Amino acid sequence: MDDPRSRILPLLRQGERLLWTGRPDPQVRFTGADAFLVPFSVLWGGFAIFWEVMVVTTAKQPFFLLWGIPFVLVGLYIIFGRFIVKKRRKLRTVYGLTDRRAIVCVGDRSVSESSLNATPTKVDRSRDGRHVSVTFGYQGMGGLFGGGMPQNTGMDFFNLGRGQTVAFYDVEDSGELIDALDHARVS
Repeated sequence: MDDPRSRILPLLRQGERLLWTGRPDPQVRFTGADAFLVPFSVLWGGFAIFWEVMVVTTAKQPFFLLWGIPFVLVGLYIIFGRFIVKKRRKLRTVYGLTDRRAIVCVGDRSVSESSLNATPTKVDRSRDGRHVSVTFGYQGMGGLFGGGMPQNTGMDFFNLGRGQTVAFYDVEDSGELIDALDHARVS
């Protein structure tokens, strides 16, 4: 794994100071949205698999067999695949906080940023207090019933038309990040 600083430093603007760099913890698998997504995925996947088994054992027309395949694939993705996608994304992600911006780099090409100037910020701590997630430009209701799919679930691609929120998810050692965030607000 490369050093997060080496990915963030080339992105700094003249006179900008880097206050903190970090990565999401790939071992954190679940979010609050999973209280809805896990039961939904089991119901969807279970029904789709039941449908497909019934069609295979009773139907005479191949149309119904083919009709169920996409639903089974989506069910398997929301039951298992999204956790694999989420972990792979976390392994390629680095975060940087400067005195002016929050920067998220995913892979070699994707860079998102948010100005810290008068930007509403939401800080969520994990139950055990070991991790923190910080959302920059927080607008309130997002997610399932506020429009779009919650981010950091492995289902983020449903938000493509709405844009992604700049956020640092599941950061371990949150004390350094929170101190840097407080320092950035004072700067």
